[in-house]
Amino acid sequence: MRAFVAAEITEQSLVDNIVGAQGAIGGRGVKPENLHFTLRFLGDIDGGRALAVAERLKAVEFGPFDVTLRGVGTFGRPPRVVWAGVSDDAPLQGLAAGINRALGEGADKPFAAHLTIARLRRGEGADIERYRDYTWGVQRIDRFKLKESVLGRAGPSYTDIAEVACV
Repeated sequence: MRAFVAAEITEQSLVDNIVGAQGAIGGRGVKPENLHFTLRFLGDIDGGRALAVAERLKAVEFGPFDVTLRGVGTFGRPPRVVWAGVSDDAPLQGLAAGINRALGEGADKPFAAHLTIARLRRGEGADIERYRDYTWGVQRIDRFKLKESVLGRAGPSYTDIAEVACV
């Protein structure tokens, strides 16, 4: 299974702001139910390893915190991903570091606090100028999940494997 650790976007006003902008920005918008911060990508793991990861994640201790989403940018040359940034990434950085310590293995790449909001096909542009300094809203982070990702024609579908709530 393809797996990752994520903090979901559940604040409805924030979701509404993102969905409302996706059409203006362009590309293929991320489905509202799939909006999340990827805290750690695990790649392909088997069921036994998923259970071991879920058990290790229980050791991560953190308090609830708020994340303000602000601004927008792209990844790739040519751009392939449109993302929303955060005004202060320290709490998310801390949570990602705690997850990495609990798993006891290095991440495939350093954590970059961002929320993917759209994907672009080759040759497709994105109109992001009006959202450069836009404040999308605030998300309370009080839990994270180990999730399975299944890629399909209509995009990815995610299944929760385990959930860890703050202490």
